[in-house]
Amino acid sequence: MFKDTFHTASGDVEKEKLVKLYPEKLFWVSTHLSGPNKHSQFLYQIVPRGKKGSKLIFTASHLESDEKADVDQLAHRLCKEDAGAWKLLAKAMETELI
Repeated sequence: MFKDTFHTASGDVEKEKLVKLYPEKLFWVSTHLSGPNKHSQFLYQIVPRGKKGSKLIFTASHLESDEKADVDQLAHRLCKEDAGAWKLLAKAMETELI
């Protein structure tokens, strides 16, 4: 279980997710259990690229509760939220290596 909180101009948004890890495949699944995207599911896999590189493959089944949502604005917001989460993860991983 993973609890995530995003701070927005209109207040905090809390999301609860079920995350299943498959470390041997460098793969994980994140399923939203609460929040505005309840039942959305996101798949992530890291694949090697050469000797020192990697690529993240991301697949989303995103469900939005607001039927009137502007798709372009929604995509921009989700990219910003995901990028923020990845930056926090990278910072935490870097701290663990020191």
